[in-house]
Amino acid sequence: MQGVSLGPLVLAADRAAVLAGLAVLLSLTGILGRRRPALASWGTSAALVAALAARAGHVAGNWAVYAKAPLTIPAFWQGGFAPWAGVAGFALVSALYLRRDRGLALPGALSLGAALGSGMLIQLLVETGATSLPRDVALRDLNGRAVAAESWAQGPMVLNLWASWCPPCRREMPMMVDEATRAGDVRYVFANQGEGDAVIRDFLSREGLVMAPLMDPGSALMRHFGAPGLPATLFIDARGQLIHARLGEISRAELRARTDALKGLE
Repeated sequence: MQGVSLGPLVLAADRAAVLAGLAVLLSLTGILGRRRPALASWGTSAALVAALAARAGHVAGNWAVYAKAPLTIPAFWQGGFAPWAGVAGFALVSALYLRRDRGLALPGALSLGAALGSGMLIQLLVETGATSLPRDVALRDLNGRAVAAESWAQGPMVLNLWASWCPPCRREMPMMVDEATRAGDVRYVFANQGEGDAVIRDFLSREGLVMAPLMDPGSALMRHFGAPGLPATLFIDARGQLIHARLGEISRAELRARTDALKGLE
């Protein structure tokens, strides 16, 4: 699993790469734009339109989910962006600026190239963890009984690593438990990281959640998959192979789409 730790802040590698690219793009166009103000205006406008278009494209593609919870549309921190829409928005703004000033082409291309290069560098430098389910990690149920890997490590599955002290874990848990009820043949396994049964039971009671989480007292799964923080949601196919990992809070739309995709791999 790819992630970047910045003190208490943990970012998925893809988010860190995008943020790094945006920072480089805006910095370079801002510096070069001191002599050509239109360049700075292009960088800011193109980045903003690309972000809004990418979000709008994702929402449109998952409207069945967002129509029932429209207040979650601005929750961009949960993820959910359509790259194709972002690229289209960026290209449209760039074309409009170039029509007015073709002199923006070279400095704009250089700034964009540096931004893309910085994003790719972030992706390359981030360490990755295992890409398959472990066969030697025994979890425990809330009664303290060992649950061997042969019992729980069977795909296709959605494996959620969480803890009750983690705010985004607490926010997404009711939604994830609800989605688990419609997952069909895809199993949901909620593996608590590092907490005891009393703490977990108290959390479930306070939140009114009906679920049967497993305990990973030594946080072995975080180490196995290389998760630098919580929550982490892993999508695993029937062969036990990691298909996608989501670090940080996940939206209902993305969770449902990726769960449905697992069904298509069976």
